Amino acid sequence: MKEEIFRLERVTQIIDGVTLLDNFSMHIFKGEIMGLLCINAHGKEALVRLLCQNVPIHYGHVYFRENLVNNYEHSSMSMNPVAVIEKQSRLVEDLTVTDNIFVMRRGFRKHLIEPKKLNSQFRRFTEELDIQIDGDRLVSHLSFFEKCIVEIIKAVVARVKLIVLRDISNFISATDLKKIHDIMRHYGMQGISFLYICNHHEEAFKICDRISLMENGKVLKVLNKNEFRDEMITPYTLDFSHIDSPSLSNASKNGILKFNNISTENITHMSFTVEKGECVVLLDMNNTILTDIMKLMQGETKPLSGDIFLDGANYTKKSSELKKGICFIQENPIQSMLFQERSYLDNLCFLVDKKLPHWWLNKNIRKSIIQEYEPLVGEDIYSNDISDLAPRSLYNLVYYRVHLHHPKVVFCMQPFSDADMYLRHHLIQLIDQLRKKNITVIILAVSLSDSLVVADRLLVVEQGKLKNEYHSEKFHYFRASQ
Repeated sequence: MKEEIFRLERVTQIIDGVTLLDNFSMHIFKGEIMGLLCINAHGKEALVRLLCQNVPIHYGHVYFRENLVNNYEHSSMSMNPVAVIEKQSRLVEDLTVTDNIFVMRRGFRKHLIEPKKLNSQFRRFTEELDIQIDGDRLVSHLSFFEKCIVEIIKAVVARVKLIVLRDISNFISATDLKKIHDIMRHYGMQGISFLYICNHHEEAFKICDRISLMENGKVLKVLNKNEFRDEMITPYTLDFSHIDSPSLSNASKNGILKFNNISTENITHMSFTVEKGECVVLLDMNNTILTDIMKLMQGETKPLSGDIFLDGANYTKKSSELKKGICFIQENPIQSMLFQERSYLDNLCFLVDKKLPHWWLNKNIRKSIIQEYEPLVGEDIYSNDISDLAPRSLYNLVYYRVHLHHPKVVFCMQPFSDADMYLRHHLIQLIDQLRKKNITVIILAVSLSDSLVVADRLLVVEQGKLKNEYHSEKFHYFRASQ
């Protein structure tokens, strides 16, 4: 008989009048990799917190190893032996790997720390996992992948019973994600349980033993391994296949953007051409070159060799003059690209000043912009305070700002990162709006997410080198190989 590690039984949690978890039930067995496929983000944060700590609930019961630890009558606020691994690391950046794993753990009572002994203990774990990480390195010098490995080992050393991995494909490269999956299977065989939270069923199918589908804080369905088929998911998802992307014009075949034999610290002799109006996904399998690409295009660094051409002009030599033709949409842009103290219209028109200095003095220009964009964004355009707007409205603001500026090329960094299904569907429509204005879109990604839905081509980079190119008619081959 399977040993149960965690059970949430008909749990309802209401905070400030909002039902975050609605009659939520889930059980996780020892050594199981349980998947949680979140159709939207509602209730995800509340669930993770409830797993970690016995916070108040309105209805239901929570059991750990078949012992009641939380219920609607009494919540002790005690912590459960659960570790959460996500992009925001819980490691202490200024300490070494071994200090984080051994010294910072509860119950460590030695007054004299012996680094050699701790490093020897750490090596036993890395050798077992066939991973190369120096125990003396500061955590601040580690990659996202290495931090993830260290957090897993730390959880194992602390004898944690459940490890929650939250949306790790958003920041772990495709190559490293496969290694993480192997490590999960390895420790699963040793009896450690995992809750794997993600937004894509294709990703969950590869690693999970069972999957719960959650929407609005409620479990819609639980799939067993033999039910891992697309048609089992279809009733609960939006149809992405019928979104019409603008077709690429055959008129432009000279290339709006060219990388000619570009090398940097992490890029090796990279050459490619992107046509005007095209949407190209640059998939970095090792998560090593995307920062270099952004720095090159922002003029923050020069290539060690090679040249970049924008619409026939040498961007490498004249980047300051040609920057007006390039825009960037950062990862999680509603947190990093908007000005909370300014109105919606001021935010929307932020880039207009590059082309029309002192435009704000002209009331006719403002009126014209409102007339053009009100049909697209609605009454939001009149908002003086954007802090109360929904994420969907804020993403409209980010993308239509670029739409209004009308650059030659826009670089989108991980546009689908942390987005639930409904938001991903909307982002695809926003990218299509850019393409309808013949703006070239380059998506920089470490995982595919839904990028192929809007793409004309896929460029795959491994170890800093361009390895493969796929046109849209061959995308299904690439999906099958993953």
